[in-house]
Amino acid sequence: MMVSILLALAMLASLALAALCAGMETGFLSLNRGRVVHLAREGSKAAGAIASALSDMTRTIATLLIGNNVGTVVFSSASAALCARILADSSSAQAVWSFCAAMLMLYVGEFMPKLFASSRPLSRMLKVVPIYGVIAGVLSPISSVATFIIRKFMKKSEPKYKVSANELLRILQDRKDGVRLTDFESALISRILVLRKKGEPLTAESIFSAIDDDNEL
Repeated sequence: MMVSILLALAMLASLALAALCAGMETGFLSLNRGRVVHLAREGSKAAGAIASALSDMTRTIATLLIGNNVGTVVFSSASAALCARILADSSSAQAVWSFCAAMLMLYVGEFMPKLFASSRPLSRMLKVVPIYGVIAGVLSPISSVATFIIRKFMKKSEPKYKVSANELLRILQDRKDGVRLTDFESALISRILVLRKKGEPLTAESIFSAIDDDNEL
């Protein structure tokens, strides 16, 4: 009886691990980095942790993929062992159990967490990033080896993130998820957009003198 309880607990824990890693993977990839950087500058520790993870996406994604696979393998093994203990005399019941376990992992461990994370990635990642820190710490030895192999034998394909004018305007106008810009930051960004549109060089002198001329400081 005790063994069956332990197997059931292992199933639940591994399912939770797989779901968290799948959801956080989608969450990290769906984030608006401009908002994260701004919140980190405002003093949010959670945003700072997210920004740190985003600065090394190769390691972050490797960690989450390893965690997801560990969760999936442990869930499958524990499920098979528990099924063999309680349904040893019925092959048809074992087949039904295996199908239900696969659907449970597919929907609860993959589909639903990704859908949940992609709907409001910033607010939800701010809540779960401490859990990511724990997972990253536990899996650090394995993820370090995986990251080394990726960087050693694979060409770097991750594009550099660029902030477009439309994204800057959205940051200025959007007030969701606690994003706030000071008057100085708004004036600074607006002036940069004007100078870029006119084709003028972006120097500290041109930006600040233009703001001062417009009495926007």
